[in-house]
Amino acid sequence: MVNKDFSKEAEFSEMVKNGKTYVCICNSDDLTEGKGKKIVFEDDVDMQFAVFRIKNNLYCVSNICPHRHATRIFEGIIRGLTVTCPLHGWTFSLATGENTNKHQGIKHLTKYEIFEENDKIYMEKPVLKIPKWRENVQIESGRNPVFD
Repeated sequence: MVNKDFSKEAEFSEMVKNGKTYVCICNSDDLTEGKGKKIVFEDDVDMQFAVFRIKNNLYCVSNICPHRHATRIFEGIIRGLTVTCPLHGWTFSLATGENTNKHQGIKHLTKYEIFEENDKIYMEKPVLKIPKWRENVQIESGRNPVFD
């Protein structure tokens, strides 16, 4: 199940290519050159992704900035092949997900494979991994910090 930022619920097909599973996340014309689009899988905050089309190349990274866990990367400022989080200015490579300013720390965005075929955009099927910061807060407090 995929929730796109412009629709409540939509089901998209899966495809296996070179032994890897991909899921169709949107139509090609849903992406605007130089702007991000938020894609949300399932109902967990950690299943958000930012998709970009830049100079007709596609990029997909986690939508969650590792600095303060803000879900705003899709709204980031694009310069070349970098995206800057609009909240606190952390900058990441769209090609690798790496933080481009080591003075900000070593945390990075997870990068996902993405491609276009038959006017559809496919990304590698993500697997939910609860981040350590969320596990630790949940264990210590006994509640889910994102939803409670």
